[in-house]
Amino acid sequence: MQLYVEPIHPAVAQAPQKKEQPRDESKEHLLKGKQLLAMGQYDASIREHLKVISIAPNGPPGDEANFAIGLIYAYSKYQKKDHGKAVSSLTKIMKEYPHSKWSGHAKILLDLIQENERLRRTSAEAGQENEKLKNMIEQSKKVDLEVEEKKREKAR
Repeated sequence: MQLYVEPIHPAVAQAPQKKEQPRDESKEHLLKGKQLLAMGQYDASIREHLKVISIAPNGPPGDEANFAIGLIYAYSKYQKKDHGKAVSSLTKIMKEYPHSKWSGHAKILLDLIQENERLRRTSAEAGQENEKLKNMIEQSKKVDLEVEEKKREKAR
């Protein structure tokens, strides 16, 4: 003989037991990192995104955290801007997360950084060439003045 116990409330018998969702610390740190980035607290944002990567090094949201770090290091208004670190972070996404939606974004930003660096080098080279030409013009003016002075001396 089996004993049947009727539930106190009929809804209790029909409601499925809810499984408690495990806490996802990586997403919590990702959200905090985004908030800090929006507030211009770049160092703190990088720290939060690094926590994400330490928790989820081989998958999402590690890819997004790497992108955010690359973005911060590439940002011209970040006092500790470091294109080398930006390139490293963005390249990591393309290599370790090739199918991530962040991989395409990383490629675009990487191309922009590299183009910016190329233009910066070209500008620096043009500036150096400009300085050389200015010096040549000044030397030419001095020679012209000396020639004029000698002509005057001969004419006397």
